[in-house]
Amino acid sequence: MIEAAKERDIPAIGALLMQMHQTSPLPLPPVAPHKVEASLRECLRHGKIFIAARESKVLGVLALQEGEHWYSTGRFLADLCFYVEAGSRTSRIASHLLRAASEYANIRGLPLLMAVVHGEDVVRKDNFYARHKFQRIGGVYCRGF
Repeated sequence: MIEAAKERDIPAIGALLMQMHQTSPLPLPPVAPHKVEASLRECLRHGKIFIAARESKVLGVLALQEGEHWYSTGRFLADLCFYVEAGSRTSRIASHLLRAASEYANIRGLPLLMAVVHGEDVVRKDNFYARHKFQRIGGVYCRGF
């Protein structure tokens, strides 16, 4: 069910991410499909994308990008996007995706940074990460969206 994405999966991942954008409780700038594709391709080259698929339909995605701290040469993996379609959220897909990302980070010997950037269900998301042994290290604040 959880697998590493391939180049051929990019259109389906892009469609799933459009769903995420369209269901956001915040008004967001319009999507630039060419930027979405380019970012996903970059993750395939210099990171990893995990997908949850059933019968050729992508139900969830967790894309990781490798980066370097602005103040250090220390490297890390961070999520570019993490989304599970609404109809699959009562399943264990999110946990399986996060577990795959954590295992990949362990194999690479890198810390894994995950962000909560949408303001809905923050407590539920905090609890989700805590159950998976992640520690909270800050918050995201916004003005003028």
